[in-house]
Amino acid sequence: MRLVVWGRDWGVAEGRLEAHLESTRNPQLRSLALQILEELHSAVTDFKKLKNRYGLVDEGRASLEVTGSKPRKSPSPSRKRSKDDESRDLNGASRVTSERNWGKEMGLRARWVIADKDKFINLLRDLRDFNDGLERLFPTSHLPSFQRAWTNQLLESAQRDVTQLTLLEIASDGVYPKLTTSANLKKLRINLDAKPQASFKPTFALKVPRATLDLSGDGGDGGRSTGRHESAGDVVIEWVDYDRDDVDERVAHVRRLDDLARMMHSASDCHPDLHSIDCVGYVDDTSRCRYGLVYKAPSPSFSTLHELIASSDLKTPNLDDRVRLAHTLAVALWSLHSLDWLHKSLCSSNILFFPSAFSASAHSSTAAGALVPDIQCPYLTGFDASRPDLDTALSVAPRNPSILTLHRHPASLRGFPHCKPMDIYSLGLVLLEIGLWKVLQTYHKPHYSTGRWRDKVLRAALVPGLGSKVGSRYRDVVDKCLAVSEEMTSAEAGKVIEDVVTALEAIRT
Repeated sequence: MRLVVWGRDWGVAEGRLEAHLESTRNPQLRSLALQILEELHSAVTDFKKLKNRYGLVDEGRASLEVTGSKPRKSPSPSRKRSKDDESRDLNGASRVTSERNWGKEMGLRARWVIADKDKFINLLRDLRDFNDGLERLFPTSHLPSFQRAWTNQLLESAQRDVTQLTLLEIASDGVYPKLTTSANLKKLRINLDAKPQASFKPTFALKVPRATLDLSGDGGDGGRSTGRHESAGDVVIEWVDYDRDDVDERVAHVRRLDDLARMMHSASDCHPDLHSIDCVGYVDDTSRCRYGLVYKAPSPSFSTLHELIASSDLKTPNLDDRVRLAHTLAVALWSLHSLDWLHKSLCSSNILFFPSAFSASAHSSTAAGALVPDIQCPYLTGFDASRPDLDTALSVAPRNPSILTLHRHPASLRGFPHCKPMDIYSLGLVLLEIGLWKVLQTYHKPHYSTGRWRDKVLRAALVPGLGSKVGSRYRDVVDKCLAVSEEMTSAEAGKVIEDVVTALEAIRT
């Protein structure tokens, strides 16, 4: 999968490898890339090498056939060779590379078996070394995005097959720790979904007695409370109301909260790209007919992104800080979707910063510093109404007032089932707010229809204005998010969010 993603980024799939190599204007990089590809091709198509070095043999019922000429080993660059010789060899190698269709050239008709385990390990080691070499050809700034891309592609390709995820988990153990933990987390998600509603039993270890919580700020901010837990310390609780007389709704809520608590129990360690807060458990506040997810807070106070943007007492953060924030949030959503999980309520009120900018400003060393909020470490919250992708039976209609209608896709407001493109649309609106440093309510009028709001106000009026404030690349990213359709497939939505992350990563301010 690393090779597939590398080839996609370097234009191999579209036959643009040679053009990409030429665009680098770096002969050494070009030569190295071609040499690695030649060695890799030889490793998987040379019959003798497969037998002698890698310990593979066929069962005798067929043979390995490779169409075209036998690949030749690309010579190592030598300083003593003339420029004409080097140019001639490079051109020859490039023609071989460009003429090959790496995916269709080989006709592997043999059933290979491992005759020598130790030698077979050589094959795995060599393939990993080849991939490592190709990966190192990327600029350092692009490596995190590339690594996320192939990790998420592997998770996507496994779909909801627990066996495949187990194989990924075993194969990556000790080599690719992020892939190991991601595969484990996705397995947990799938196993939770597979359990029938009738056989659901709450995880008692995650049930937080109401008496163990001392609430200080009781639901005044979008259904959130702050307080202290007798053992966990500072906590944030996110509430969702329920109807005391509707038993089915209450059971569905408890299951969803129990599942979320298990998923988020140590998510910050298991999947740091989610930028979530570790969950202590969930509580039933029977006196007020509400359930709450209890999160271990990094500090006693917090500010939402919506509050920071709307405040007239705070200055606009620097452009590079805002672009980094946009990138962090895009990565978080991409990571969430790689687990087949939908947020469903992504908005600026569900992005928290600890401690509160308003309380922290009092301790700032300078007056100027006190006026600029610190937006380097966002936490994505608001998972109380979220649900896994493909799971429609247990989807709970959100009642939490923190879910702002303005951030929802028009199709969602029409009752269309929530899907990944709708999360991407919501992300686009958050990025729009970050770019303009204005909340959406500044521009919305009560009489706007959902279609007019998106097409005539957001995309036609506000997005074009981003260019002069944050640059054309950022503007194009926002427009790409807002252009998504509810008809997109999961794979198409995955490509969009990957492109968004890559584009934001490439912005230089």
